Amino acid sequence: MPGETITIQAGQCGNQVGLQYWNQLATEHGINPDGTTLAYPEDTSLRFSPLANTTNAQTTTKDRDDKPELFFSCESSRERYTPRSILIDLEPSVINKCTSKMPMINPRNIHLSEQGNGAANNWQQGYIYGTNYETELISLIDRELDKCDNLSSFQLIHGVAGGTGAGVGSKILELLNDRYGTKKLLNTFSIFPYNEGTSDVVVQPYNTVLTLKRLIEFSDATFVFHNDAMNSIENLLYAKKNDIDRTAANAFNETNKLIAFIAASVSNPLRFPGYMYSSYDSIYSTLIPTPDLKFLTTSIGPRGGHHSNNAYDMILELSNDRYKTNRAGPKTNYISMMNYVIGDSFNQQEIKKAILKLQKRTNFVPWVPRSIPVVRGKKSPFSEAKLSGIQISNNTSIVEMFSKILNQYDMLANRRAYITGYTQDNSEEERERVMDMFRDSREVVARVVDEYDRCKSKEYLEDEMMDIDEL
Repeated sequence: MPGETITIQAGQCGNQVGLQYWNQLATEHGINPDGTTLAYPEDTSLRFSPLANTTNAQTTTKDRDDKPELFFSCESSRERYTPRSILIDLEPSVINKCTSKMPMINPRNIHLSEQGNGAANNWQQGYIYGTNYETELISLIDRELDKCDNLSSFQLIHGVAGGTGAGVGSKILELLNDRYGTKKLLNTFSIFPYNEGTSDVVVQPYNTVLTLKRLIEFSDATFVFHNDAMNSIENLLYAKKNDIDRTAANAFNETNKLIAFIAASVSNPLRFPGYMYSSYDSIYSTLIPTPDLKFLTTSIGPRGGHHSNNAYDMILELSNDRYKTNRAGPKTNYISMMNYVIGDSFNQQEIKKAILKLQKRTNFVPWVPRSIPVVRGKKSPFSEAKLSGIQISNNTSIVEMFSKILNQYDMLANRRAYITGYTQDNSEEERERVMDMFRDSREVVARVVDEYDRCKSKEYLEDEMMDIDEL
């Protein structure tokens, strides 16, 4: 039986994606922005459960068999649903937008800096802020946890290259690990910066490497969304749409919607439970063979006018490298793969035929079985799409992505460029302390790159056993 999930949104990126995420979940469960509920369409057997002391006709029908309570708390006295979410930022603009567009958000679950001046895109400033306000952050989390009957997991939505999402996000990962350890699952939806061209944030390689160290050490699963790949997907899916607002204020709006759709779809078998994969445990244990091999790539099926009409086409399209959220190619090796096909009904022969073809096309590492599980997700009755899908894979495209990040880091660190932004003073001892912190983080990331590289070998499991014997 799956338990509740608490979502933590950190920084501008995390809260912008979080706004779209809760809009997606609310839409799928027929919940208005203010937390009130819509009546289910007449042609479905799903109905809303009656809330306490409710006389409204739309909530007095038979029990619903989806599970919005896993992600929303239900305030029966107000007859409204509230996201099990905590919003953290050091400046108020994005969170103000979230509460304005989604008044169902609990204002008591918001943490804003009193100064309201942000973390200056500096991991160190965000991390120190999180350390200074550790008690307040833990209090927010504990208060939300008290509303849960059977908490099963936390999930963090954040960017890895800035100040708040990276720095405060790193501190949150440490706090959750120290307080709950292995008792609760912790997954992240992590947005990585552009690697192509130049960046407005010159120290983003430092921020990214420092954040990656905490993701490696404390998360159970990390879903990777690389901005280079996301930009390509957006251009591919919306190239012919002229009604998209591409002004600076909404530059990432469509990308955020795509990330939110994928993040929401991951939990489809939990929220619309079936016979299999109705918990995060069952999903992650299928995809992640060892603690270090936990960086997951997703892909999204064509949407809108490009929608696939059958499960066969959808499954094959999901393996198209153009739709992957981290750039993969012909030389990418796959450790695991899981396809979600979400709709009302499926032709089992189409699914079987597509999987057989996919097994032949996919370059799996030699020590894993070539099985490809399929999640047959239930479509929300509020969704207009007849068929949608995502794919989650664990693959070696991480090697190229992390290697580029390390190369960019090395170009800065070898010259000790911009490290004064991470020091407490200008003494040589303090500079050396910061460089030791940088080097330690780099070594952790390089170890994971090496792990993904080694896993391509058929002797990988034997090497693992030898490492254990040496210990």
